[in-house]
Amino acid sequence: MGKKDNSLIKVDTVAGSRTYNRLEMQLSQTLHMAIELYEDLNYLLVVDHYDDITIFDLDAEPLVVSYYQMKTSDNSITIDSAIKEEWFAKLYAQFNRPEEWIVGELGLITNTPLEISYCINNEDGSSSTRKEKLFSDRTTISELPSEIQQRIKADIASKFEISSEQVDLSKFAHLRTTLTIDRHKDLAQKEVEDFLYKKYPRITVDTVRGIYSSLIEILTRKQEFERLPSDAPLADVQKNKGISRDDISQVIDKGIMLSIPTFEDVIKYARAGTELLQRISLPYVQILADSNKKDDESFPMLFNEVLKAISNNEFDGTKTPWEYGLHIGTLVHEKEPVLCVPYSCDYIAVLTVCLLINKFRRKS
Repeated sequence: MGKKDNSLIKVDTVAGSRTYNRLEMQLSQTLHMAIELYEDLNYLLVVDHYDDITIFDLDAEPLVVSYYQMKTSDNSITIDSAIKEEWFAKLYAQFNRPEEWIVGELGLITNTPLEISYCINNEDGSSSTRKEKLFSDRTTISELPSEIQQRIKADIASKFEISSEQVDLSKFAHLRTTLTIDRHKDLAQKEVEDFLYKKYPRITVDTVRGIYSSLIEILTRKQEFERLPSDAPLADVQKNKGISRDDISQVIDKGIMLSIPTFEDVIKYARAGTELLQRISLPYVQILADSNKKDDESFPMLFNEVLKAISNNEFDGTKTPWEYGLHIGTLVHEKEPVLCVPYSCDYIAVLTVCLLINKFRRKS
């Protein structure tokens, strides 16, 4: 398969246009692939390290890895330009990695159909050039006319100083993304929204938007992290440049639990009569304000303590949610009196009701 080690070509993780828009679109594509694979694979996605996007089949001790380069254009991308820019050769260089991972796929992702041209023989004995565009979501390179395959093989062979017969294109594929340069953010957000609404029918619009924003923020930090050595341990790569399905699940769960239901939902779920409206309204407003303070360390600490108390004292329906919330408030006050100085039992009771609602929404 051409495992020869040579220095004529190296894996180029920064090749192609490095414009801000392309990097942003790369993040949208990564999120698109994360949602697409969510139900089928316990994956680890890595951005801007081994290649533009790298997908491992497992987040721990992976066996199979796929590498992708993403190229964008306002006009069109031809097979000739892909060969000239050495995109296939750069993907092929992944075979020379020292790790023992099995290569699953080597993918060229484009936002426009890939244009191919090749010669055909006419019935009258003459020849002509046929031009086509690859509109499919995925086209394996081995499906393309043999002339095109031979051109790709010849280019790779010349770069690696091997024979064309040694070049194996069975792992190569062209992927046409559904994202566009102008609307990739909107499209990626819509995919996340559709995924979450299907999985959690009772989730709120604000929660969905918050989860999407959190995922993009995490991916941006991973992408912007300083480059690691090419031989960095996978654990370091995962920590600084990767996001797993479990990471995404935690973002979703946390997003749902941290969201504050509407006041109407809190009143309804708490089964609180009109005499309690005033008593609940003030803590509710305070919780709304505290949950949006980014520099407040006490609220997250209280939040975690309330979660622990709920976990250790499950709601069993013998009390109303409001009565149960007051019970949780008493327990937390007894356990963490200093932490609870700014927070009344009513405050914790309302927070408890909010968490019960979110727990219900997450399971439904």
